[in-house]
Amino acid sequence: MLRAVSARALASMSLAARAAARGSRGARAASLGAPRGLAPRLVGGAFRHAPRSRPAWVAPRRGAFSSSRASDRRTAAATDEDAVNEVTASSVYANPELYELAFGFRDFDKEAAFLASLCETHGPGRLRSLLELGAGPAWHSVSCVTTQGPCVAVALDNAPAMLARAAQRAREQRCEQSVAVVSGDMTAFDVDAVTAAKRALVPLSDEDQEVEDGFDLVTILLGTAAHLTDLEDAEKCLRLASRSLKRDGLVVLELEHPFDVFDGQLMDAQGDAWDREVEDGDLKGAKVLVEWGREGDPFDVETQIVERTVGLNVVDGETGTPFASNDGAVLFAPVEEIVKCRVFTAPEIALLGKLAGLRVVATFGDMDTSVPLTHEDANNMVIVLKRKEDEAER
Repeated sequence: MLRAVSARALASMSLAARAAARGSRGARAASLGAPRGLAPRLVGGAFRHAPRSRPAWVAPRRGAFSSSRASDRRTAAATDEDAVNEVTASSVYANPELYELAFGFRDFDKEAAFLASLCETHGPGRLRSLLELGAGPAWHSVSCVTTQGPCVAVALDNAPAMLARAAQRAREQRCEQSVAVVSGDMTAFDVDAVTAAKRALVPLSDEDQEVEDGFDLVTILLGTAAHLTDLEDAEKCLRLASRSLKRDGLVVLELEHPFDVFDGQLMDAQGDAWDREVEDGDLKGAKVLVEWGREGDPFDVETQIVERTVGLNVVDGETGTPFASNDGAVLFAPVEEIVKCRVFTAPEIALLGKLAGLRVVATFGDMDTSVPLTHEDANNMVIVLKRKEDEAER
């Protein structure tokens, strides 16, 4: 378990989201806007390596969302090394500590302020309640409660390890009475149950304690909606999100910027790789090596689904050997798997929202109101939706 790792090394970003290291429109790198080939220093002490050369076309594969080890897709006979990897590898989503180390680029308190500003500008006013779908370690739930209060949050996820980490984070931040961690599928959760979980919570401050059912914000952030590779599932998720809102409440989606579809990067199967150095705490001296996509990863132009090879490894920053504790025990087994993600466009989200009774009220190119979706340094696609009946009452 991680203990005294610095906050810089414990930020998170979903594997379903685009890697924070990737630049927008061929020139995004963690919002720095630096050219991809320059391998700039990134937020949180990460370096991104230059992209690999473009490979020959690989025929895409189809199928519903699943995660599998990349070795499942190899055609060559397994070697002894492959056999070892089969034993040691596991899912990224079953390793919250490694997940946090690898994707620690985000300022979640700043993003909580962004969410609160959306609530003020487009929603019911001050942010008092949040439902975070696909919450992972519940970064935004905890940040909203601790920095934007009085506020309560319900963090829903279907990965047991992430749920445990989310509950631990709430305890560490002393807000466990204000954050409920709920197991559930974002396409089939019980709206009444999450609302009841919200009613049982107590804000850190009891000022203006809310009694109205429903949530001010329902969020699907960090690219989590990319796991909704089936359009029917995407519609179900948005319908449930809409039903969970209070009057004038908002649904906020953060997705991969679709420009990679249009500029051909996905068709050319370019991969990204970067590393992060841990500068203090128990893991000081460790280097986290991250691979987000690999040459030859297939992209299906019909379904807009990409099968990305994701690899994570923690090594000693000086020797390059597996990072070990003082007694020689290796702390993190290498992880390699295939993660299927759907790349959505803005009109698709607008249509899915319409089917779910929602209307788009704002778009952004990052979790920042000053970055429009069309900006050259836009990292992601953030779409804000509202129930159509609430809009009609205005």
